[in-house]
This record gives sequence, structure tokens and C-alpha cells, in this order.
Amino acid sequence: MSAVPSASPATSTATRSGARVVVTRTDDVIDGAEPVVAVMVDDGEILSFTPATAAHLSGMLVRAATAEIAVKIRVTNSYPDRSFEHTYDVVAPAPRDDEDVYDWCYDHLWQYTGEGPQYANVPAAYEVEILSAPTPFTHLIGLKIDSYG
Repeated sequence: MSAVPSASPATSTATRSGARVVVTRTDDVIDGAEPVVAVMVDDGEILSFTPATAAHLSGMLVRAATAEIAVKIRVTNSYPDRSFEHTYDVVAPAPRDDEDVYDWCYDHLWQYTGEGPQYANVPAAYEVEILSAPTPFTHLIGLKIDSYG
């Protein structure tokens, strides 16, 4: 038994280079089969994906196209006699999918640790935790890095 035919929704957009891209979803499938998301570009080439694969690809494309992200972080600076906790809204370069997120965090968020010159020579434990991040970077929420020195 097959599904009842229906009109497939389509979206068309232009890329920065001026090329046209058309995206459609076909729900008219045989029972038990998945719908198909198809992408057609100017040269007529068509790429077809399951909805799950298309959603994953969409996230990858958005992350690749994003230059910077706004994140909320909690910084904890612990010294022998006192601890300080701060919450900051910061903007950092967006991590690439192939980049180690811990390295990215040390490279771009670590700079917010410390309490200034009065604690420069005091042993301490530092922690940075990401409290919020935009879609599709929500996988960063809860990421923690720490160091002692």
C-alpha cells in the first residue's frame, strides 16, 4: 500500500555566488520507507537524503557558515583563602566540526579566568563551564575545562 500523493513543499534560494538551490521533501513513499529530502543545484545535479541525514547536514552547514557565537560561561577561580565565581556573556570564534572542543575552549574562553594582578602569584584552581550556546552549538553546553597553577 502506498501513501496518498501530495504536493511536495519546495524552498528555493540563491547562494552568494548567485547559483539557485531548490530543496524539496517527498512524503509520497511506499509504506515502511522514509521520506526523501532532495537538493537540486543550477547544473541539475540532485542530492537525496533521508530527513535525519538532511538535518545533520543542515547543522554542519550552519556551523561551517557561522563565524562567531555568543556563549554564556561560568568562571570559577579558587584560591587557598577564597573563591570567586563570575558569569560572562562572551563572543568567540565558532568552533569548527573538526576542531577539538576542549582546545577551542582553552584557546577562546580561558582568558576570562583569574582575578587580576593581586592574585598573580597565588596558587589557584580555575574552571570554565559553558552554560548556554546557540543552536546548532548546543552540544557545547555543559563543557568544562579546568587547570591548576
